[in-house]
Amino acid sequence: MARNGLCGAILAAGHGTITPGKSKLLEPLNNGCTIIEAIVHLLDQRIDISRLAVVINHVYGDSLQGIIDKSFPSVTYAHQPERRGTADAARLSVEALRQEYANEQFNTILILYGDMPLWRPESLALLIDGHRRHGATISMFSINISNLNGGETASKFGRILRDAKGQIIGVKEPQQMTPEDVQLWSRCRRTNPSAWVLDINWLMQNVIFLEPHDKKDGFPSEIWLPDLVKIAVSKNRYIWELELADPREALGVNTEYDLLIAQALFQKMHCQR
Repeated sequence: MARNGLCGAILAAGHGTITPGKSKLLEPLNNGCTIIEAIVHLLDQRIDISRLAVVINHVYGDSLQGIIDKSFPSVTYAHQPERRGTADAARLSVEALRQEYANEQFNTILILYGDMPLWRPESLALLIDGHRRHGATISMFSINISNLNGGETASKFGRILRDAKGQIIGVKEPQQMTPEDVQLWSRCRRTNPSAWVLDINWLMQNVIFLEPHDKKDGFPSEIWLPDLVKIAVSKNRYIWELELADPREALGVNTEYDLLIAQALFQKMHCQR
């Protein structure tokens, strides 16, 4: 791994399953390679990062760590003891890296979700490069769902909201949208797949300002990464947006059907390289 101030985090503390009793991240993609191994390999071997953290939970953490450590012994682990959301997981990843590598300087972090194994390294490299060139605080992909045929995972992602000038003013989950939000979103129907590049210091200074979401599911309230966009806008920080050329890269694996699609796409994408 390079020493360039860029670190990576994989948020793998979710409790989702496809096979009962097993994290969905341990499902196979191709030739025995699991979902989590594919995405760790991507960041550890194909992206020019200095250090990598994986956020795990107390239920499936040991099994995930056991698989990862076989091929990637340099990975740092952060433990999220409760379901506190993606922003909390990101905070924990930075704290773990700073603790383990106290003498190293981290300026920027690439954050991916553990159930999205189809990212192309070229796409992520473009996002990272653009973040640096534009001096952005937050950089993110967008997907124009007006050009899709319907039914794609991309239509389920957070909605990117814009003002009358077309500037990004926030990202909201579909279930959070008010009628006014729907009107704002209709100006440019783009969604936000869950991949982020952020200024680390800004992230750690502002994560404390996020308002918790009570999902009313019996678990603790959560803080979410997309809500950082609104905070950045309020502080006049620059947000850089890159349209994702191939929305299939942003497939999230949540069901057996998703897994079948991911397996087919993973094999196809690797054969093309």
